[in-house]
Amino acid sequence: MCTNSGRECQGYTVTLDRRTREARDARASNRRNAVLIEHSHQQLAPRLTDGGQVDLSPMERDYLHLFRSRTATQCAGYGFDQFWQILVHQAGESYPVVRHGIIAISALHQQFVNPASHQNDTFAIRQCNKAIAQLRTGIMTNAHPDSAHMERILIACVVLIAFGLFQGDIEAVRSHLRSGTKMLYEWRKREGKKSVFASVLLHTFVQLHIHWATATAFKDHIRGEYPYLGELMSENLSDISAHAEKDERARTTLLLSVRAWMVMITDHTQSKGHTTSLDEMEDFLLDAPSKRHNRFQLQLEHCAAIDKHTASLGEKRAVLMVKLNKKTFQILDASTKFSGGETEWDTLLPQFEELVDTIETMLTSFEQLPDMSFSVKEGFIGSLMLCGFKCRNWPLRQRVISLFQKYKRREGVSSTAESLAILKRVYALESAGSWLKGVIPESHRITMVMVEQHANFSHPNPQVHLKYQDVKREWQSEWLPL
Repeated sequence: MCTNSGRECQGYTVTLDRRTREARDARASNRRNAVLIEHSHQQLAPRLTDGGQVDLSPMERDYLHLFRSRTATQCAGYGFDQFWQILVHQAGESYPVVRHGIIAISALHQQFVNPASHQNDTFAIRQCNKAIAQLRTGIMTNAHPDSAHMERILIACVVLIAFGLFQGDIEAVRSHLRSGTKMLYEWRKREGKKSVFASVLLHTFVQLHIHWATATAFKDHIRGEYPYLGELMSENLSDISAHAEKDERARTTLLLSVRAWMVMITDHTQSKGHTTSLDEMEDFLLDAPSKRHNRFQLQLEHCAAIDKHTASLGEKRAVLMVKLNKKTFQILDASTKFSGGETEWDTLLPQFEELVDTIETMLTSFEQLPDMSFSVKEGFIGSLMLCGFKCRNWPLRQRVISLFQKYKRREGVSSTAESLAILKRVYALESAGSWLKGVIPESHRITMVMVEQHANFSHPNPQVHLKYQDVKREWQSEWLPL
């Protein structure tokens, strides 16, 4: 007891000798803690001081930051995309529907990149449900939205379509795409063409339709569910020519990206008596198939001439992606002249080998650039799947399997995991026999494979519903686990 103050004495603090190792370690630890605290404040400050994020939880702010810094660039694919790298960010600042939608996509991206975290997609689904609920409320309370509001609704629709593609929710994609395309058509008819981003939204929807048509074997388009799609595609070509005329490379590449798959899709989406020609290229949709093929080839040559002296690595990879589409189209074009036998595909072995070589070059020669593993757009999966299915050369098939195993990708509704499961099943069916020199006879080749239902990755054990014609030419179906 201290006799002067009446308090219990706690003793004296022992001061460390500044010359000892213990003192030096203590000073170093204090400096490290100070740096960590300052760094955490620097990271959190921008997100916490953003007025648009006051009503977001810390987890929502984290995923929003991840979308802005990483996911948006991934969604854009191998080239610059005004929607995913400009427009969606602007809308996300002021429109909660878009904000919660991109948070949901970012959560799916993180789950895809880091599956070892065992994070389920409950959070992502909750964010998507928030976006849909707020979208419905906004539409019900504003029965006659102005042009700016309609623009935000269309942006939100694209985001919800992308979420459905990544999740594998086919019905959600079909519903949002159908209603969004109709709204886009009506909006453009009224006053939407005056919008600064009208051409960006139109091009984005056309790209989504091209992806959806190839992923679903044209099912929706053959049924005539989009009677105005041909007109929108024609206007898309006109917009590209009008708004990108000052940049010849951008104009040519955008035109080419639309036409590459339009040659296959427009037979089901012909515009009835409508044309908006700025020059001879805008009559593309009204051409006979042979003329479209010839015009597409001329456009390819023009694009190759423009990009011959490209210096940027990013542009070189984008050009290589265009060349990949070109080679794929050439194989499909050659197959239209077949009489119907599967062995006729064997004559295209050199083209298949060249296509696989191009894909390998694209995947291995640009390590300095970000790896595009989570894109809304088409990449190499469709082309590599074509090689793996229609080419019966065993060494080339093993190269295809090796690429699907090595590179983990999502490209909209397509995924390397799903493609790998399908190809392995097809190979098992076709290889159920001992064939001379490894040549699979015509009678034992699988002639057609269709994905009846893509894997829904919200399920704990996703499966793909496969439908195919067996060696007896009878349709079979089965579920394949991923």
